[in-house]
Amino acid sequence: MDTLTRIKDLAVKELSLDPATLDASKPLDQLGIDSLTFIEFMFKVEDEFGVKVSDEDLRNIKSFGDLERLIAATLQATGKG
Repeated sequence: MDTLTRIKDLAVKELSLDPATLDASKPLDQLGIDSLTFIEFMFKVEDEFGVKVSDEDLRNIKSFGDLERLIAATLQATGKG
């Protein structure tokens, strides 16, 4: 299963999002995800992928597509991907 699919599956489960309308390029706030909810979700993402995301990197994530690119790059850099 690829990184984006895993993130989407986790978002559907943890954030009760509709998988049919989950567009990876859509801004998180347009999906109804506020900053606090996103930070809580990130704890789940870090656990799922076994990575740690810096606060600076978190500020640059505006969509699930951004998150996927960051997680994929982190996994590659740590040899986990």
